[in-house]
Amino acid sequence: MLLARLLLEAGADSEHVRRRVEALAERQDFAAELFLGSERLLLMLGNDQVYRTRIGHALGVMGIDAGRLVALEEVATAIEAGTLELEAADARLSVIAKARPAYPGWLTILAVAGTAAALARLFSATLPVVGAAFLAGAVSTVLRRVLPRLRVGPAAAAGITATISGMTAVLASRPSGADPTLALVAAGMILVPGVPLINGVRDLMQGHAAIGLARIANGAITVIAIATGLAATSLAVGVHLPVTLNTPNLGLAWDLLFSSIAAFGFAILFGAPRGAVPTIMLTGALAHGLRTALMMLGSDIAIATLAGATLAGVLARLVGRRLGTPSSALAFPSVVAMVPGSYAFRGLIGALDIMLAGPAAPAALLAASAAALISAFVLTVSIGIGLLLSSALNPAIFGLGK
Repeated sequence: MLLARLLLEAGADSEHVRRRVEALAERQDFAAELFLGSERLLLMLGNDQVYRTRIGHALGVMGIDAGRLVALEEVATAIEAGTLELEAADARLSVIAKARPAYPGWLTILAVAGTAAALARLFSATLPVVGAAFLAGAVSTVLRRVLPRLRVGPAAAAGITATISGMTAVLASRPSGADPTLALVAAGMILVPGVPLINGVRDLMQGHAAIGLARIANGAITVIAIATGLAATSLAVGVHLPVTLNTPNLGLAWDLLFSSIAAFGFAILFGAPRGAVPTIMLTGALAHGLRTALMMLGSDIAIATLAGATLAGVLARLVGRRLGTPSSALAFPSVVAMVPGSYAFRGLIGALDIMLAGPAAPAALLAASAAALISAFVLTVSIGIGLLLSSALNPAIFGLGK
């Protein structure tokens, strides 16, 4: 149960955790059923002589820690292979649970700041705005490390961080006279809980409704907090974030470059193993590049996003098998740049504008806000489907097991 809880908190999807735990129980000659609730786990374990039911400790924040995920999978594999005794495994799990972040703070700050700048550039922002996004990303990362130590809740921390980093983006843009809108968008996007939202979609599709809905609800609350923070920034500095945002695609070569930079930042933020970072950068570039290429050819963004996520999942499973790394540790940093956080909080800000306007709200604002929220939902589902589809395609294409 400790292994199951740590896997969920590190970013594993529910079906994978269920299969892992039940396979390990079978290795110990027990039949097991694991129920994954929204707050706790329940394990039923038995054989011909004994039957037990246990309720686990409360689940923590279910985010993503790729390095921890790799370490946990190594422990599970060793137990299943019979090369690690249970007492030694328990000790290793306790060490993993208390492990410090994989990368030093200064590197994480610079990497995530680079990701914010790369996302702004992927939206075709000018260089002054890219620089403002870099500063906003650095401030955002510092706050994300400091606020939890002050016991600020996740949603409140997201709102505070969005407000302060958004103000940083606007103030840094003013000396050049550039429009800070894209810097604001980038500052919000690096805060969006993409992995819990994607995992929530995957859980629902695999029949784990309770934990799937919990992940989506927590992610949605965080997105609302981000939108509220950006709205507060808009009111404070007098810059309105538009609901409709026209962002032409970069040339394919530039798209590949900046999407690889974005993937690098997410790989560092998620604590991916050092040896996997180049693979994540390449996978992120190819997945985002495929999406951009398809859109340039006239494809719908949802279909293009589905194709990009599927490619990321296929490559992550193929390379992960060769590196001995769980595919999730490679796939998530590669696809997070495609998570439609911009649509979500622009739609929510549009909803606030509708509330303020009341019956006088123009039809165009209503339509734009609804379109942004629907797009956020459809694109998030497309990423989740793409990653699930990749798990079905890999055995057929490469002859690989799950």
